[in-house]
Amino acid sequence: MAGCCGSNERSRARKLLGPVVWLLIGVFVVGLAIWERQPHHHADVGPHGGPLADWDDGAIHLEIDIGRDEETATIYALDRWAKRPKPIDAKPLTLTLKTDPERVVIFDPDPDAGDPPGRSSRFTARHHVFWPQAKVRGTVSGTAEGKPYSGDVSEK
Repeated sequence: MAGCCGSNERSRARKLLGPVVWLLIGVFVVGLAIWERQPHHHADVGPHGGPLADWDDGAIHLEIDIGRDEETATIYALDRWAKRPKPIDAKPLTLTLKTDPERVVIFDPDPDAGDPPGRSSRFTARHHVFWPQAKVRGTVSGTAEGKPYSGDVSEK
């Protein structure tokens, strides 16, 4: 008789264990979704030392790295924390500079070795506005996941 009661308790515990596990998984998933939507703080500059623009409420950061000697610039698409590459649609990006007169520079996709086909985490341009003493201030526009985005960038 003693074994019978222990067996029933284990059976009830097993029946409760499944719903409890699913409840904990659900709480974790909801918590993760809420956490992902929170604004994340990052440095004012990216890993290459350039200023950052935000897209998609900070889910994507764009760093502009100016190659001053060659009048070139590179835009890097970065993750939420502005640390690692985040490949986006491999379509040109537009940098509209707040100069007088306003200038528009097109950055062509230049995929990194690890970028998947049709996506790029690096975009490059050559233009005389990227001279040694110039400060970049403007808006970066383009697409990610098929949606249009734009974000302001300002070099200090």
